[in-house]
Amino acid sequence: MAESSSQPTPETSAPIAEIDLGPSKLDQFMDNHQTKIIIAAILAAIGVVAYVIHDGLAEADANDAGAALLSAQKPNDYQEVIKTWPESNAAASARLLLADAQWPDSQPDSIATLEEFINNYPAHPSIGTAKTSLGLRLLDQGKTEQAQEILTEVAESDSYSYIAPMASIALGDIAKAAGQTADASEWYEKAQLDPAGHGNAFQSLAAARLLLVNAKPPTKVKPSLPAVEEAQKLSPLKLEVPDTGVQAAAEQPATAPVTPPITPTPAAPNPTPETPAP
Repeated sequence: MAESSSQPTPETSAPIAEIDLGPSKLDQFMDNHQTKIIIAAILAAIGVVAYVIHDGLAEADANDAGAALLSAQKPNDYQEVIKTWPESNAAASARLLLADAQWPDSQPDSIATLEEFINNYPAHPSIGTAKTSLGLRLLDQGKTEQAQEILTEVAESDSYSYIAPMASIALGDIAKAAGQTADASEWYEKAQLDPAGHGNAFQSLAAARLLLVNAKPPTKVKPSLPAVEEAQKLSPLKLEVPDTGVQAAAEQPATAPVTPPITPTPAAPNPTPETPAP
């Protein structure tokens, strides 16, 4: 067998170009930036660890704030929760409880606490409760117009369905006090509804209010005196006592017993003195 020559012959064609199989661009990028990639991976790992630590600390703070809120009983206790954990949910709830605790001794402070809660926590789950409480407090102070405005907002909002019946009952009471029985009935009927289907804890109270507002007072009847002719026909009741000897004797007037006259006995005549014989 003859050895094949490597020289090209007219029958065979020469290769157009040779393919260079050197390192790819990805390999070149990894070679040039390997140190930076390692540093970035380390920083990412540190960030994850820091997030876990921060999340754990936040959870611990939330637990501590919740425990402090549960043990709080006085206004100072609620204020301490607000001061120590101002960003926690427990601090927001503490403001509501603080407002209730402040009301007996300082009504202005209680109103201010509720207004601060409403302004600072508009998305809090208890915002409807705070507004209803504020409306009732204003109503107790005689500020009917302001209370009516806030309570109407709660009663007509779908977001506050859990507390809207209470606001409707209060609005019914306001209408009833003003003599607007028709409006009061509408509010009491609305307070019995449960459009969200979560249960209505105020349904029985609203039904009782509705019965009272529709109840009619008893008619006052003035008693009339009998006519003169009828009065003359009436005779006083007379008791007939049977005539018995015993009772007749008892009815006779008592008389003193008659004592027979005492007849004096005639005195015996003095004896005639005897004359002596001579």
